[in-house]
Amino acid sequence: MIKIRLQILILGFGLLIYGSSAKANFSQSLDALLEKHNLPGVVILVKKGDKIIHYKAHGKVNVKKERLMREDAIFRIFSMTKPITAVALLQLIDQGKLSLEDDIREYLPNFEPFEFKGKEQTVTVHHLLAHTSGMGYGGGLSNWSDFRYLIANPLSRSNSLEDLVDDISGIDLKFAPGEKWEYSISSDVQGALIEAVSGIPLDQYFTKYLFEPLKMKDTGFYLPKERHDRLVDMYEYDAETFEEAHHFNGDKIILSEKGKRSEYLEKSTLISGGGGLVSTASDYSNFVAMLLDKGSFEGKRILSEAMIKRMTSSHTKDLDLSFLPRVHPNTGFGYGMAVKEIDDTLRNKGSYYWAGMGGTMFWADPKTDLQVVAMFQVEDGWIALDKWLVPEVYKLIEEQK
Repeated sequence: MIKIRLQILILGFGLLIYGSSAKANFSQSLDALLEKHNLPGVVILVKKGDKIIHYKAHGKVNVKKERLMREDAIFRIFSMTKPITAVALLQLIDQGKLSLEDDIREYLPNFEPFEFKGKEQTVTVHHLLAHTSGMGYGGGLSNWSDFRYLIANPLSRSNSLEDLVDDISGIDLKFAPGEKWEYSISSDVQGALIEAVSGIPLDQYFTKYLFEPLKMKDTGFYLPKERHDRLVDMYEYDAETFEEAHHFNGDKIILSEKGKRSEYLEKSTLISGGGGLVSTASDYSNFVAMLLDKGSFEGKRILSEAMIKRMTSSHTKDLDLSFLPRVHPNTGFGYGMAVKEIDDTLRNKGSYYWAGMGGTMFWADPKTDLQVVAMFQVEDGWIALDKWLVPEVYKLIEEQK
């Protein structure tokens, strides 16, 4: 009996050492990546089920200074705000206050009738959530609608959500709703819709119905003074194409904003449901955990299973997906995030993921109950980070078995 217990003890100790070795290899590889390309630091959180596989800050806040990255560092998450906004809007659908098929002008009557090629169109709540509304982001000169967005500047930080609606009202749609997918201002319009239906300012709604029940204590649209020193510096990657951005080039990565001088230190008039939040790896992990648990978090119901299923299902099969296949092949779009449509890579079919322009990214793989949150602050740097991180994480998980 003593001999058997000793063998079990030795086996357990061996597995512990092996698991520790796998984690060390992962950390060393990540540290080497940061050093090789002269990159600022990153916080990585990997969970499988309820077990944290890796949660660590790597590197420095600023490549030219000695300040080390912290696990509780705060990052600008930009478009990783979109899935959160989608959940908020789906909560109101759960409550029967509106439906996916409703014309959004029922709740936002300041919108002029939508038109495409001279014909009036109906934009539904579903179209907004799936980014098939026909709206754009603008900023280019390739067509008249984009030019109108550029001139209107609806995402000005001095705009209210009512101003945003007024600014884009009357701009022709880029296509008939439901005919294509295009990344757009739809999530910000969702924010206006949430305010109109709930009667609560968007930031207050998020705090009461999402951040507090999900224990996202460091997530918000700006940082109160006591958290200012935790906002990291911002870098940009001057890559000219998606293909170039698949690999890091340290010569093109430069400091663009210091955390201590960021506009996020003060509250903006614009509460952007498309890209306005700051957060931490731990906070965002709680949000992803809720999605993986089919709408529940620590026994509390945040969203119904039916709405989670809608959110994490692709609604864009057979549609033109613009740039999406260049970044994520064989991927569709659910509500506020991408969804893997087939098993052709390490990520299983049904996995969902998204990133923020500022470099942050996450993915969840329901088949293996895996979630990964990576907080990184290099504009467009998430593309190369994703390419490196996905195989490394699945290797780490395999070595933990």
